[in-house]
Amino acid sequence: MFKKILSTFIAFALAAHPIFLPAAETLSLEALLQEAQGRNPEILAAKKRWEAAQERIPQEKSLEAPSLSLTVEKIPKGTFQLNNTMPDDRMLSFSQFLPLFGKLSLRGKIALVESRMLAAEYKGKELEVMNAVKNAYFDLFMNYKETGLNEENLALLRVLSKTAEAQYAIGGISQEELFKIHLELARLNNAIFNLKQEALAQQTRLNALLNRDPESPLGVPVLKEETEFTQDIRSFYVMAQLNQPELTVFSYTIEKNKYARSLAQRSFFPDLMANIAQRGITSGAIGPWDLMLSFSMPFWFWTKQRYQVKEAIANLEEAEAAYEAMKNKAFAEVKDAAVKIEIARNKIRLIQGELLPLLESSLKVSQAAFRSGQGELMTLLDSQRMLVETKMDYYRAVVDYHRNLADLERLVGGSLTQETEVKK
Repeated sequence: MFKKILSTFIAFALAAHPIFLPAAETLSLEALLQEAQGRNPEILAAKKRWEAAQERIPQEKSLEAPSLSLTVEKIPKGTFQLNNTMPDDRMLSFSQFLPLFGKLSLRGKIALVESRMLAAEYKGKELEVMNAVKNAYFDLFMNYKETGLNEENLALLRVLSKTAEAQYAIGGISQEELFKIHLELARLNNAIFNLKQEALAQQTRLNALLNRDPESPLGVPVLKEETEFTQDIRSFYVMAQLNQPELTVFSYTIEKNKYARSLAQRSFFPDLMANIAQRGITSGAIGPWDLMLSFSMPFWFWTKQRYQVKEAIANLEEAEAAYEAMKNKAFAEVKDAAVKIEIARNKIRLIQGELLPLLESSLKVSQAAFRSGQGELMTLLDSQRMLVETKMDYYRAVVDYHRNLADLERLVGGSLTQETEVKK
């Protein structure tokens, strides 16, 4: 009679809903990403580096500052009487250095390409920080799920512990079985405590990425459990080649070195120094004027210039090889992320479609057996534990799916949560 009442009490506890807690505010991932984009110091620093590089373009395209000079010739020996010199010996001159053969234009193009490289690095930093925010969010989501499942399991285990103690008192179960239940209670209490401590560190990490106060409160993260995203792997390769910031930087490095090679080749040609002087500047009348044109002569058998060209060619070839290496690495990483997404999707389908229904059925059988007086308390406990662990595996698979999708978005340089336009 006692065991029948006891089994009915346990069955009621198993069928009961988890303890309801006050609903916490939902933490939106999209809102966090937008906030990080506008507040993260690393992103802002990268943006300012790009803006500073843009201001360097007109500087590189501009001529050097001209020179204005006053010259007084034939000053009488042993004196400093400037008024005793002839009017034509007092001159005001203006000189300007003029790079020829398109050298200024090439320098401007190099500065422009460098600014584009920093723009790509700015985008890369944005993607890097967005990926870090997503991963911190996913970690916090998994922490909440593990904590919730463990607390639900703990509540049930406490009920089982009380009934087990009652059974032990009348000799219904052994001391070893009671000890295992108490051991499981201690393990769950410790796990929940550790998870809550980890949640505090994860919240601080997320706040740091948002440039918030480290102790700012955060809501409860949520993730969509649908995994309908599909796209051809070849399109990922194309997107990575066109949009990935690291690859873009390497492609701009090639372009920059091509301009540098052209500039080095133009070092064989002379530059011009022009000087115009006006005489008689203090005589009250305009006197004669002088014109001087001088050219730099890249002689000495062009040794310096030849090695400049060789250096520029070597730099260009190195940049082309580095781009190919980076492209191959990017394609391998894209494939790896795509495969991991598919693995996570398959695991989610397996758990949803087969494992959870089987374990839920197994738990019902254990409940029924125990209710009829034929089942064992430890069998029931094991069934419940397996169900909780499988639910945790399910949420880990959901997190893995979203984490690898976020990695793939970073690798291809854009969002894949909706149809992505490949930039030309």
